[in-house]
Amino acid sequence: MTSTEIKISKNLENGIKFSCQMCGDCCRGFKEGEVYLYKDDILRLAEYLHITGLKGLRNFTNKYVKVINDSFFWKDPKSQSGKTYRFKTLGFAFTGTDEHCHFLKNNKCTVHEARPFQCRCFPFWQMMVKSKKNVIAYAKKCPGLRESLKGNGKYYSREEIEKWAKAEYSIEEKYFLEMKKNNFNILKVYPFLSEEKLQEDN
Repeated sequence: MTSTEIKISKNLENGIKFSCQMCGDCCRGFKEGEVYLYKDDILRLAEYLHITGLKGLRNFTNKYVKVINDSFFWKDPKSQSGKTYRFKTLGFAFTGTDEHCHFLKNNKCTVHEARPFQCRCFPFWQMMVKSKKNVIAYAKKCPGLRESLKGNGKYYSREEIEKWAKAEYSIEEKYFLEMKKNNFNILKVYPFLSEEKLQEDN
């Protein structure tokens, strides 16, 4: 993300209707993108799965998580210009020839109550709410968005959409600032991430 200002596309000014169709397609085919994981996501999943302790978190990370590249545009309030920082973050590792989430069983999310924020937030990511073109592109795969474009589904107001998008930005900003504070050393931010895992995914 590049700004705390959430820009809403014209088609969302009066809200939108959207309902998940439970097809499971967004839990497969991740060559199209990543599911980013942050500390709160991991801790919530670990608690839901009754995983405790540093060893438990490390085992969880080794099995279900991968290290991926990320970027964030940041302008210090005291500076006249900003820049894009590039660093490492965490995301779900996938499995199988269809690259499905480990927690997808019989087309259902087995950790739905504790699913990551990115999963909860869809389709109200900033990249989606600021661009109708992105919504149309994702609708080619997502039947919920196809129905949404026809005016079908649960109604979400502009305020609700902005709330989701702002929350997404806040999570990314918080992680970026923590990484920056630690000289972008991801092992300091995630002490349960092993050096071996970091090297393996680089």
